[in-house]
Amino acid sequence: MNFPFHIPSLARYLAFAMCILLLSQGASAQRKNRRNDKSKSSKNELSEEKRTELDHYFLEGEKFYILKDYVKSYMFFERALEIDPQNAAAHYKIAEIFNAEGDLAKSLPYATNARNLDPDNKFYYLYLASVQTSLGELDQAEITYSDLVQNIPGTENYLFDLAAVQIYQKKYPEAIASYEQAEKALGPMEEISVQKQHVYLKENNLDEAIREGNKLIQLNPDEESYVMTQAKILLSNERLTEAEAFLNEQIKTRKKNESLYIMLSEVYRKQGKTVEALNALQVPFESSSVDVTAKIRTLAGYLGMLPDQQLNEPLLALAGTLVETHPDSYQALAMTGDLYYNLGKLKEAREYYLQTLTLDGSNFNVWQNILNIDMELQDYDAVIKHTELAMESFPNQASLYYYNGTAHLINKDYQGAVQSFNAGKVYAASDANLNSLFYGQLGDAYNSLGDHSKSDAAYEAALKSKPDNDHVLNNYSYFLSLRKKDLEKAKAMSSKLVKDYPTNPTYLDTHAWVLYMMKDYEGAVKYLEEAIKYDSGAVIIEHYGDALFQSGKIDEAVTQWKRARDLVEDSSTLDKKIADRQLYE
Repeated sequence: MNFPFHIPSLARYLAFAMCILLLSQGASAQRKNRRNDKSKSSKNELSEEKRTELDHYFLEGEKFYILKDYVKSYMFFERALEIDPQNAAAHYKIAEIFNAEGDLAKSLPYATNARNLDPDNKFYYLYLASVQTSLGELDQAEITYSDLVQNIPGTENYLFDLAAVQIYQKKYPEAIASYEQAEKALGPMEEISVQKQHVYLKENNLDEAIREGNKLIQLNPDEESYVMTQAKILLSNERLTEAEAFLNEQIKTRKKNESLYIMLSEVYRKQGKTVEALNALQVPFESSSVDVTAKIRTLAGYLGMLPDQQLNEPLLALAGTLVETHPDSYQALAMTGDLYYNLGKLKEAREYYLQTLTLDGSNFNVWQNILNIDMELQDYDAVIKHTELAMESFPNQASLYYYNGTAHLINKDYQGAVQSFNAGKVYAASDANLNSLFYGQLGDAYNSLGDHSKSDAAYEAALKSKPDNDHVLNNYSYFLSLRKKDLEKAKAMSSKLVKDYPTNPTYLDTHAWVLYMMKDYEGAVKYLEEAIKYDSGAVIIEHYGDALFQSGKIDEAVTQWKRARDLVEDSSTLDKKIADRQLYE
């Protein structure tokens, strides 16, 4: 009998205690009618006086148990056992007392006695199994549950507890047998099939797990979770052909279940059917209930597959659907911009990035992408416009001033370039590389303005921050050579360049021109011949011709000038050199 031992008042306790007596006596009468002498309560053999004394001790024990005075409670139940050692209820109560005091080891023998003395009381089995489980004696708990189901009719529902204990012990075949016994006694049940499927998966018995999954769907075809679980099992275990057929069949009656389409897409992706995988995503992408972040993450996963001509159309279709479904998501617009950028559609990418900024102008990465596209498109007016807009939100970002100044420099607005570089260099001061870049560009701008002293100072500052700045070493040495100033210094810089970059035609040409200005024409010819191996452009070829002329090789010089003339639009200077067979500098 399962006694509720937590009554909050003595008044309720007295009423409850009377109930205990009546139930105890009723149970004794029932056992007397059902069983022989072995089952009879020894209480029936007591004198009236002993029975009264026993009832008194039992009630007192109950009272102090409710009051949580376990010492006194234990004392009275022990007295009860002195009168009737075979009293199952007293053994049970002492077991509960030890349990309440946290001493399960002492509780166990009394719980065992209670069950043995009254093997028809299912609650004694359950309590014993609970104590055994708590003590980690799972094999004994398994026996107790098994005996309960076998000995007491109507307890088949405890087969679930038996199976749980068996699963914990990894006795999977025994657990399956318990569930099948429950199914035989209780009929087909979803819970049984769910549990059997879990066990089969633990055993890695996929065929049986799938069979139980199909049974679950047949038992309750409207339960979406069973369908999803079945699909996940097939997918996660690489049963791709079966998964494809199963998902397509389920989609026929569940056309709005986005998750099925997502899993079907994953099946196609694993099969290498990338276009089909993308097409399957249209339904979930059209749904506003599917998380936009998940959609973006999915699209991003396909960007790594580009370039692939067959993927362009389905990817762009998905991106369009993404933006239509989530028009207020700057992440969706940015992702679409990324897609167009990866496909080389720069103008379209820039348009989506600009739309992104109308929703959230605080994403510096998007500004960076726009500026990169502006530079790739050589749209320097756009660079100036967009950097000025970006500076409103990010006035301390050095790169914005660098882009802005570079665009002014390319547009030959040298004063504007100087202004931008000077304004931005303060934000680059802590970064040696960036600081060197700013001063390098500033040197180019001042040189174009003819302010050589400031140009030289800027180049010196650039090299102080980064001595191996190849752009500065090249330009500084070249401009010095044109001015025929500090040629030894120019030679030292250009020599470093050709040593570090022996195949760079621009650097080889610069070094050659420094040597040319130093009247080392043979050296100039040597490096120009090397430069032509990597770049046969008009400037290098003309320089080669000039060096040959100075070396006294007039015919060869004219031949090179003719080659250079064929590569330029304005050939007036070259025509004069060729016609007069004379060098004009």
